[in-house]
Amino acid sequence: MRTTLHQLKVFTQVSRMLNFTKAGEVLGLTQPAVSIQIKQLEENLGITLFEKIGKTLYLTPAGKELQAFSEDIFIRFENMDMSLSALKGELQGDFYLSAVSSAKYFTPHLLGAFHKKYPKVNLHLEIVNREHIILRLQENKDDLVIMGLLPEMPLARYPFVDNPIILISSPNHPLAKKRNIDLSELSSYPFLQREKGSGTRKALEEFLRENSIKLQTTMMLGNSETIKQGVMAELGISAVSRHSVSLELATNALVELDVIGFPLVRSWYVVHHESKNLTPIANAFIEFVLSEQENVPALCNRFLEHHFDTVSYLK
Repeated sequence: MRTTLHQLKVFTQVSRMLNFTKAGEVLGLTQPAVSIQIKQLEENLGITLFEKIGKTLYLTPAGKELQAFSEDIFIRFENMDMSLSALKGELQGDFYLSAVSSAKYFTPHLLGAFHKKYPKVNLHLEIVNREHIILRLQENKDDLVIMGLLPEMPLARYPFVDNPIILISSPNHPLAKKRNIDLSELSSYPFLQREKGSGTRKALEEFLRENSIKLQTTMMLGNSETIKQGVMAELGISAVSRHSVSLELATNALVELDVIGFPLVRSWYVVHHESKNLTPIANAFIEFVLSEQENVPALCNRFLEHHFDTVSYLK
């Protein structure tokens, strides 16, 4: 068997993109050069790896097997490089992290502090909604994921900071200056709801069910940014993670309602598949967020603390 690592590298890129030309562009090769490498690989193995139906390229069953094998090989090579660099006292390599949209307000600060500790690590961050986070987990696209409400999957989970879910309104709302608001009063006002699948929405709906409260939902909005703008425009009240509105609360563009039973305190988690083989960088990141010495909760909450200091001063 005369299969080379170069052939496997070319095959891996083609299997991901299912396009010889685009794979060649990524690898810096011409389309004919890619075709030659794939042909030689198929001849060496004595199997067909791709089949074309119409204009679309597909992996054969053997191609799918080789794809999994090749991906595993290159992950092992990357882990070897990381482990050897760690033995030399310097962690280096690529780190892929994704986070749900409500965590985007503190996740860059986490990565900034982590990067100061490990400056040779190349950071890659994706911010997506909960539905896409679950898809990324299923497809094993990231080293680690940051999210709140966890799906029913076999996940290793590491809670590292509280996620307070609060109710917000515009400063002009009738409830804005009230204290100890009864939960039942919320039903009298228009409510802006997050999209289906949102972790914030699921936590709120569970709490409302337990207390037999039904809200007057007037609009469904796709993300926390749109929710904030809708509340500021006095379209209604809503529920959000406090992390997502720290600036607006500090500047009094939004008000946190003083409702009995709130905030709903949940956790932010770092998660990965239970069966996932973690890279040295991923292990270092988990150790970083859980370290008492690093004091990650203070890092995540420093802007929230500024809000509370401002509120205390105004009182």
